[in-house]
Amino acid sequence: MLIPIWLPLLVGTLWIGSSMIREQQVTQMARDLGSMYSRGTDFSTATGSAAANGTLTQITQQLGSLDPSNGTGVVYFSTITYAGNSYCYDAGNPTYGTKSGTTYSRTGACTNYGRFVFTEQYAKGNTSLTGGSIFGTPTGPFIVTTTPPITTTPDITGADSVSRTGNLSSFNLISPLPQENGQDGYQSGQPIYVVEVYFKSNGILGFTQGGDSAYAVF
Repeated sequence: MLIPIWLPLLVGTLWIGSSMIREQQVTQMARDLGSMYSRGTDFSTATGSAAANGTLTQITQQLGSLDPSNGTGVVYFSTITYAGNSYCYDAGNPTYGTKSGTTYSRTGACTNYGRFVFTEQYAKGNTSLTGGSIFGTPTGPFIVTTTPPITTTPDITGADSVSRTGNLSSFNLISPLPQENGQDGYQSGQPIYVVEVYFKSNGILGFTQGGDSAYAVF
């Protein structure tokens, strides 16, 4: 008499518990990779070391494969910065204006002024699982190599700033924006490291079917 009640509760507990553990693993993976990426570890296939790529494989192997063709996971590595006064000036914008101490004269064009822009992005794994980073994909006059990483130089004088920033116009993970008046905190031109992790899941329809994802910001 108890089996019809007890058995579904037992199976459900195991099912939900396994899913929670998997999501925690994905979250911790994003944090660990974000910490390593922010400290200069290069996981890209173009310039990354064999040791770094081996470490990435070891970290992710419990959740699935990062094979670019038929793997079950993907990791996006992105570097973002805020194009404020100091960034526009230091980037060498010929029409920007002058710099006197910490006082800037914004007399020229700096299209991405006040925007977050990509300075690097590359992916490891099967990108067809997600269709791209949730923060957007760098396009426009970026320096794009035939192999990762996409090392970029944002065109702060270009006309189409939206295409050059992906959907970073809505990037709101850094708040408040730099005041550039000597206050402490995040400053214009400083890097923001973002790592996104996604792994496909084969759960039962209605709960765990689909995948587990997480991102970390450093």
